Amino acid sequence: VYPEHMPAAIRRAPRSRIDQLVVHVRHRSTVPDVDLRDALWQAKQDERLYHRTDTHWKDLGAHVAYAEVLSSLSRDAPALRPRPRTAFEKRHVHQRGLDLAQMMGLTRVLEEDDIALDPRTPPDSRIVEPKTPNGYGIEARLVTEIPGSSKPRAVVFRDSFFSSVIPFLSEHFSRAVYLW
Repeated sequence: VYPEHMPAAIRRAPRSRIDQLVVHVRHRSTVPDVDLRDALWQAKQDERLYHRTDTHWKDLGAHVAYAEVLSSLSRDAPALRPRPRTAFEKRHVHQRGLDLAQMMGLTRVLEEDDIALDPRTPPDSRIVEPKTPNGYGIEARLVTEIPGSSKPRAVVFRDSFFSSVIPFLSEHFSRAVYLW
């Protein structure tokens, strides 16, 4: 039996390992958590949030995650408000198959139509470490800064899903350190 304050995604699903982790963190820790499942579930009713040939979020899914994380942080830091989707322009991208296609050796056969979210105004944040980044990908440590900013700082422990969230989130911090 799940407590009433548990998100609907937990109450309706079989008890998975993520369910167990959420229950544990909420009942035995003072660490705040953000469970993205309900927000992603709702958003996916209107648009595809994941790539067809990849296990990760598209920009559309990353924006949902970013908005949920910042909305949660804004409870303690009201200035941290997510930028609405209208602050971004949709750009259609056609590309070769991604990680699932690669695992099957079909990157040249499977293709994907994607939607990128480009900011309508130029981003303020810049990658400052590593010196030659490969984008917002798999660096063990990635640092972004907004020169001359008095915004708060952040340290983010992340996995591969968060790579696509970094460009959105970095705009709200004078310096953000992302650790894999």
